[in-house]
Amino acid sequence: MAERKIAGMEIRVDRPLATQALKLQARLMRAAGGAADQLPTILGEMRGAQSDEAKQAIGVKLIGLLTDVFARLGPDEYVGLVGDIVGMAKIKRPSGQYDFMDLDGDLSLNLGAIIPVAAFVLKEVFGDFFSGALGSGSRGTMGAA
Repeated sequence: MAERKIAGMEIRVDRPLATQALKLQARLMRAAGGAADQLPTILGEMRGAQSDEAKQAIGVKLIGLLTDVFARLGPDEYVGLVGDIVGMAKIKRPSGQYDFMDLDGDLSLNLGAIIPVAAFVLKEVFGDFFSGALGSGSRGTMGAA
């Protein structure tokens, strides 16, 4: 479980079920088209970044890539995908309870937070997966065997 404050909201992301993560990954890769090759690299780099400056620089790259990916989609597919990504996050309510985020209910008055929340969710859901895949599939690792 990871937590972050985004636009004044306390956001938490728990590990999803593998089937849920794989379905989301397939949708993202299909939507990304030619940019699909960049997504695992950026998410892997973000997971491995040590300094806050490095994390921020890679975060900017991720947000730029997501903006490009989302621009390829039709309006309904875009809203559905972003809504499903954001819906994996939980938001801390004034009562202290965490509830799943709702795109319309929680972000309609804060549209600028949508892509940063989506990027945070994707980093937390797929960061380990992609950083592990990059290491196990790299030419250096394969050549050493």
